[in-house]
Amino acid sequence: MRTGLSFERLAGVALLSLTLTACQMSSPSAPLVAGAQPGRMVTGRESLTPAAAAMIDFVVDRYTFASARQGMAGVIAAIDECYLSAIAPGKRPQDVRNCLVLDMLAFRIDQQVSGGPPGNDRQLPFFQRARAAQRWERYAPLGNLRPGEDAASFMMNGSEASLFELERRRRAPRMS
Repeated sequence: MRTGLSFERLAGVALLSLTLTACQMSSPSAPLVAGAQPGRMVTGRESLTPAAAAMIDFVVDRYTFASARQGMAGVIAAIDECYLSAIAPGKRPQDVRNCLVLDMLAFRIDQQVSGGPPGNDRQLPFFQRARAAQRWERYAPLGNLRPGEDAASFMMNGSEASLFELERRRRAPRMS
């Protein structure tokens, strides 16, 4: 018997909090960077460590570029490519964590667009409960994250900060 929550169960239980919008969510407790202080509220770039800010920039840049070029199909391809690249020889666990946060960000955006509970059958198949949970369970240990609540909290915290940054960029005045 395994201890902790499986990602399949997590997708069915813990991810229900995803029905809240980014502005309504409470702060997940896991830090964005290993060794950082848990419970720290992520509300803006000033509250992020340099490593966390770099991760958020990577995630938002990758999501924005892929989405602008090919919509959610491009985002799905970017997620798959991210994971493949992150597990190549010479890569760091942080590279996998970047992909997990990118995956959660896209999952949350797809869930908001499709409506209904997280992982529902109206979401794109890539983001439906079983497939998303399978990816997260596979890759979390490769990012030095314990599958279950620890990995989910990290992913939620990272995607929350990414949503704030994505919205900040969308609202920023355009310079031409």
